[in-house]
Amino acid sequence: MLLLAGIQFVCACTADSDGVETHRGNCIAAFLGHAERQAQSDVQRREIAHALRDMLDKTPAELRHQRYADYAGNTSKLSITELLQSYFVPNPPSVLDESRFYQDVDAPAAREAIQYQLSEVSRALQ
Repeated sequence: MLLLAGIQFVCACTADSDGVETHRGNCIAAFLGHAERQAQSDVQRREIAHALRDMLDKTPAELRHQRYADYAGNTSKLSITELLQSYFVPNPPSVLDESRFYQDVDAPAAREAIQYQLSEVSRALQ
């Protein structure tokens, strides 16, 4: 559970103490599916697009080692999950669990949500 301002939200990517999923579906699809992107510059939007393309093209092992620029443009600062949580506000509110993220990234539901967000950020760059 995530506690924000006295309101509880079930995190998108968590498991209980027995390892049983406490959410439905894919954690990336849940996080990105209705998320609002918050980027203030084309530099940030390009870094988001780069990360989303990597999610579609790289293996989970490669993604674990990949680092991205932070909001100020400092290179190699953020993991993929840190970048997503920095630039996207999920609806409903949720957080990404890194271990679950790498299990879910190749699933069709995740790829659909990633492709949607990539299309949206690419459109904003045109």
